[in-house]
Amino acid sequence: MAVQANRLIATQLNTLNFHLHEVAGAIESDAWLRRGVPGTNLPAFTLWHIPRVIDSTVNMGIRASRELIESEPWASKRWARPEAGVGYSTAEADRLAAEVVPEEVIEYADAVRSHVSQWLKTVTDEELEAANALSEHAHGARAYQRPAVQEALVSLKGLPVWLVLSITCFAHCWGHLEEIHLIAAAGRTPSAK
Repeated sequence: MAVQANRLIATQLNTLNFHLHEVAGAIESDAWLRRGVPGTNLPAFTLWHIPRVIDSTVNMGIRASRELIESEPWASKRWARPEAGVGYSTAEADRLAAEVVPEEVIEYADAVRSHVSQWLKTVTDEELEAANALSEHAHGARAYQRPAVQEALVSLKGLPVWLVLSITCFAHCWGHLEEIHLIAAAGRTPSAK
């Protein structure tokens, strides 16, 4: 039986989304804006970053189409940004984190997963094997003009679409979920015995 890349990627996306719900459900409400480890982003920022990476990679980067964040009900949210948070200063990331409503971001992540899953049903193996055009598409999108964004895309240039999806929308985001889990745990105050 041949491996169907689009189904494998959809499975990765579903697994990531399931784990996102698990991690978010385990975080205490006051931990979202608590920096558990110096020099790291607040968990609320990283939670927001995960679905933004998927939305921007798939829609702006691969499909050269409108991102889900640009449509309602997401566009009017205080935390809605037409970028993925790459190259943010600590102050910028902290300001955005203060606007994040975790429950809304989880709903957005669910919508992104559903949207991308529907798109994956239509993608051919040839399209997944083709070299990605993230750099070219990002050059045409005003929100992605930060030097850090352009620098991050250099290592992805020429890679097949399926690999970009696996790297950015699964491995990268999975690492951030583990980061949220560890940082939130590190920031907990020991309970009295």
